[in-house]
Amino acid sequence: MENFLRDPAPEEASRLISSIYSRRSLCVRGPYDPDFAIFSSLISKYFKGEIGVSFSSSCDVTLDKRDTGSFLMLDGNEVYVGFSSFTSLLPLTIDDLVPMLAGISSDLILYRRRPSPWEENLLIKAQDLGVTEEKSLKIPGYREIPLFLSLSYSLDPYIPEISGNRENSLKLVKEIGGNEFTKLGELDESQLNTLVFRLISLLVKLNPKIDRDELVVKRYFFHSYDFLELGFVSIYLLDRIGYPGLFDLALNPSLFGASLELYRESLSHGFSLDVVEEKNRYLVNTSLGSPMLAHVILRQLGKKGKPVYVNDGNRVFTSKFFGNMGEIDSKDKA
Repeated sequence: MENFLRDPAPEEASRLISSIYSRRSLCVRGPYDPDFAIFSSLISKYFKGEIGVSFSSSCDVTLDKRDTGSFLMLDGNEVYVGFSSFTSLLPLTIDDLVPMLAGISSDLILYRRRPSPWEENLLIKAQDLGVTEEKSLKIPGYREIPLFLSLSYSLDPYIPEISGNRENSLKLVKEIGGNEFTKLGELDESQLNTLVFRLISLLVKLNPKIDRDELVVKRYFFHSYDFLELGFVSIYLLDRIGYPGLFDLALNPSLFGASLELYRESLSHGFSLDVVEEKNRYLVNTSLGSPMLAHVILRQLGKKGKPVYVNDGNRVFTSKFFGNMGEIDSKDKA
């Protein structure tokens, strides 16, 4: 039986991870999600010997996400990490900053949780490397793109009548005095308050307890990269290009810019969701193209406990991520 009162020890886990680089060979096992893909990629970047990655076989290093939090197993030692991403356990460097931010953000989104104290401290340290913090709306890319697009691209929170709907998003922006070129930062205080009020009035349909503090939150940016959007991109890419593709992307973080443009392009045409609940799955008819992103939305609609399949008009497909269905459902911390 697990010790539910055990204190998280991410510092110890981080030290154990640092000790593996002197080995001649290494096998790392973990869950099929963006956080582990990025973690294993950055481990391989600095490991000088032979390295293998697995999602099922026994390995020297095992990373496990359970209902009580995350664990690191190494040489018979089991360290409780708490509700922290595995990527956050790695050394913070400017070269790896973008993939690390992407890994942490994707974990927050997929497992619907807030940053752990360990992650909050890492984000504070990252400000020495150029990360900036501000308190603003939890909508993606608002520094770079017009407000109506930022609203229509919002998947967490999923905004009824707005997310995936460019026309309704633009109509809302015009109603508060903006236009198709207006960015969030150009709104005056009155316009911003009106926008927040309108969004809460829509979000309350999904969450009657929602308030301003859940919509206006700490936001992090690194140059043109939005911490929130990096998480969405990583989730999308794992579905679209698979583990090897995201693994390679983490090794070449300059490619995140091009990947971000592809992600935005995939959302730019809008999307809708037609959800059919079947006995052993949710079948979602949508052009969204990512079972994991559809899963993020469905959880906000109160639909969980089953794997998500997407029908994009050409094929029906799902993700290996849903092999951990038991763990992801019990981690609803947000």
